[in-house]
Amino acid sequence: MNKSRQAALKHKAYEATKEFVFIALYLWVIFGLFAVYRSVILAQEHVPPLEKGVAVINALVLGKVLLIAKELHLGENVNDAPLIYPTLLKSALFSVVLALFKILEEAARGLYHGRSFQQSIGDIGGGTWQGILCVALLLFVLLIPFFGFTELQRVLGEGKLHQLLFHSRQPSNRSAVDELAK
Repeated sequence: MNKSRQAALKHKAYEATKEFVFIALYLWVIFGLFAVYRSVILAQEHVPPLEKGVAVINALVLGKVLLIAKELHLGENVNDAPLIYPTLLKSALFSVVLALFKILEEAARGLYHGRSFQQSIGDIGGGTWQGILCVALLLFVLLIPFFGFTELQRVLGEGKLHQLLFHSRQPSNRSAVDELAK
């Protein structure tokens, strides 16, 4: 085996190992957060079945909150930085906004039903600060891919990421991104 081929194989093995470590760490964080969240949820006596239906409503409401915060240009002060910075910053900021909104929503609902603040937020991660922090961390981690894709879309241009992800490409010596840049 010649030296250039051996160097190429070593480089490929190195890149594959880096990618594997990244994926393994990502999954570890996700599974770890879910394990903590599950333990907080299981500490509650009863989780009503209706909550699955309420999840759709929560997703719609929180989706709207996310869009409103996006329209307020939250976190756009680092748009010129490498993509990892706006992705992580926006994930962090939006997870805080969504967590705060969820706390206010539960408090308002509880107030309407004559419950105390502590009783009202009991549905969010068991009502403890550890549970609420866990929910906020889950939101943060789960928003990273969302903002990663939106930042890629912003940089590549409208429709380019969608085209890369959902349309077949013709084999070429050029990369798919080079093809789209034409």
